[in-house]
Parts: sequence; structure tokens; C-alpha cells
Amino acid sequence: MLPAILLAAVVFAVNLSVQALAISGLLHLGGPAVRRLIARHDFWGRAVALEMTILVLLMTMLVQIGTWAVVFLWLGEFPDYQTSFYHSAVNFTTLGYGDLVMSENARLLGPLEAVNGSIMLGLSGATLFAAFGQVTGRHRGDGPR
Repeated sequence: MLPAILLAAVVFAVNLSVQALAISGLLHLGGPAVRRLIARHDFWGRAVALEMTILVLLMTMLVQIGTWAVVFLWLGEFPDYQTSFYHSAVNFTTLGYGDLVMSENARLLGPLEAVNGSIMLGLSGATLFAAFGQVTGRHRGDGPR
């Protein structure tokens, strides 16, 4: 039980780093670019800014799911990466089909990945909400432009 929890903590830390880097990149690199884009093309600039935010967040989710899939494959839980990735996606999103089950030694990793996914998806939702506030101007209380 303890080895599974420690392994999950390491994967969680890696995933948190991926998420933090993506959000920091969006803020640092995206902020000035978004302001320039909106200044030139108000409606389309806002739309593109939100689309890019969503795409970056989606890519971070896929990387995080892939990280868990590599761990499951490394542990020998699944015969190939595709199956491992599928199982990871089901866990990460808390969908929980139950059609693929890990061995008794690794089964605790499933719910721990679900916790990781819930937190990361929540953080992504908060990031998207903040981005929406940025592009609409609502973060400063001055309403839509």
C-alpha cells in the first residue's frame, strides 16, 4: 500500500509540474500576445485566446494521462501503451468503466489517479474561468468591452 501511495505522489508531483508550467506559460507568454491580438481583432482575438487556452489545457491533460499510462506500462499492468493510456484516461477523468482492472498490487493507483485527475481538471477549469475573465475584462470589474 505504501509503495503505491509513494509512486502516486511522485506521479502527482510530475503532473502538478506539467500543469504549473502550462499555466505559467499561458500567463507569461500568452498575456502580452493576447493583449496585442485583442487590440487588433477584438472579437476574433478573444475567441482565439480562449481557444488557445483550452488547447493548452487539453494538451496538459493528455500529457498527464500519458504519464500515468507510462507508469502502468512500466509496472506491467497492461500489454501495450494504447491499452494503458485508455485505462489511464478512464481513471483520470473519473469515468470508471471498470472494463480493465489492474492487479491487486497496483489497484490502489486507480483511485489515486482519479484524485489526481479531479484536482487537475478542477485547476484547468479555474484557469479557463480566469482566462475568460481576462478576455472579457471582468477581472477588473469593468465588464465586457
